[in-house]
Amino acid sequence: MLAQLSYSSESGSDDDYLEEETEEEEKFLCLFCEILLSSCDKLIEHSLKSHNLDLIAAFSGTSFYGTVKTINYTRSNNCTVEEFREVLKKADTLDDKYMKPSLSDDSLLMIDFEELAQNNTPQSCSKNRVQESDVRVELLQAKLEKIQQAYLELLETKNNCSEPKSTTDDYFESYADYSIHAEMLQDKVRTEAYRDYIYKNNNIFNGKEVLDVGCGTGILSMFCAKGGAASVVAVDNSKIVEKARKFVKCNNLSNKVQVIEGKVEEIKLDSKFDILISEWMGYGLLFECMLDSVITARDKYLKPGGLVVPNRTSMFIAAVSDEKSYNTRFNFWNNVYGFDMSEVIPDLFKEAVVKCVDKSHVISDHCGFKHLDLSTVRTIDLEFCSPFQLQINTPSKLTGFVIHFSCYFDGEESVVLDTSPESDPTHWLQTVLYLQSTVDVSEGSLVQGNVTFTKSSAVKRGYIIKIEGSISQDSEDIGKFCQEFYLH
Repeated sequence: MLAQLSYSSESGSDDDYLEEETEEEEKFLCLFCEILLSSCDKLIEHSLKSHNLDLIAAFSGTSFYGTVKTINYTRSNNCTVEEFREVLKKADTLDDKYMKPSLSDDSLLMIDFEELAQNNTPQSCSKNRVQESDVRVELLQAKLEKIQQAYLELLETKNNCSEPKSTTDDYFESYADYSIHAEMLQDKVRTEAYRDYIYKNNNIFNGKEVLDVGCGTGILSMFCAKGGAASVVAVDNSKIVEKARKFVKCNNLSNKVQVIEGKVEEIKLDSKFDILISEWMGYGLLFECMLDSVITARDKYLKPGGLVVPNRTSMFIAAVSDEKSYNTRFNFWNNVYGFDMSEVIPDLFKEAVVKCVDKSHVISDHCGFKHLDLSTVRTIDLEFCSPFQLQINTPSKLTGFVIHFSCYFDGEESVVLDTSPESDPTHWLQTVLYLQSTVDVSEGSLVQGNVTFTKSSAVKRGYIIKIEGSISQDSEDIGKFCQEFYLH
């Protein structure tokens, strides 16, 4: 809430009092550190000098909603500048919950970056003259009311749907959004892994019949057609197929690629295929449960001895130490401007957090705990309990675990798609499981336990992850953990 300005004083002029109170009230907290700046132009100058980020240029062209959600997401998840840049690319597709301010009285939300970009000078947001204060306050109040109204409208839209749709419908309709496909296509690690495998292994694809499950824009189908496939059938249950057909046509591949709308579990295809290709992976590998559809398609339509691309996947776990993110996410609620809001903390510990983990925060080796052979895996194999063991390699405070995955494309020219913190970032990021109780560990400390993946009964296509185990040093237990997390 903006502070009320008083125009009475016991000594000095009213204007002097107004200027003094205005300067005291408005502060700008840096988006990436804890430095508090006294003006908008100082904030922008600090961001450029200290973080090598031009905020005006960064937010230029971003919608009002996208700007608000990006700021709140960045603060809520304690993002680095590099993570912020990635988040900004998908600003408008961020969850609507990020329309709610993460920080009370966040002056950064009051800045009109579009206006600043047009004026091309950060000084345009400074309050250098007392006579401008009334106008400034009115503008900021209007901006705040706009944010509040937008958030209320989003809540009302969600709460007043007269005909709720199933989560299955929502899932497929979400993939009709172009921004989702732009995010995936712009993920060079992901897209180029498929492209390179297809183009560098012409002997595998040449003259073959290919089935593309969950084709989206049809990019994999077109790679296959260009890579020598005799024919490709591309299947998707989203309305994006209407555009996929046009993409295929305008690239002169209609003679090779046929696009079909529908669920692969329900459609009827007349032939079987040499190769089944799909980009089915979700957060933590298994979120979205699309692998179930790939398995169904494999069993119905793949010829004996046929190839699934990618043909193998592995899931990994490692220990992490990130006290700054931990404190920002949890301890912050213990004292919010003098108020105890710790009631929310237990709920936060139940969430599996999808974020980019800096490799410097990984404090152990990586343990592979689940390996899937796509030629033989069954749907019942997608719920499991697997053991793991990690050795700490640096003295630190264990704050949680990170889960990531790799996909393997085997051939004469093999390709590996890796989503670990040590590799180039992907749109899958990593999945972090924060511990309720942190543990001081030393080099050589041993972490042993089990990780369990169970499909959620409450949220279709979601998972419940359980992690339990113990930590020891020189054969002496120094800690235990047992928690469940929702990957929804």
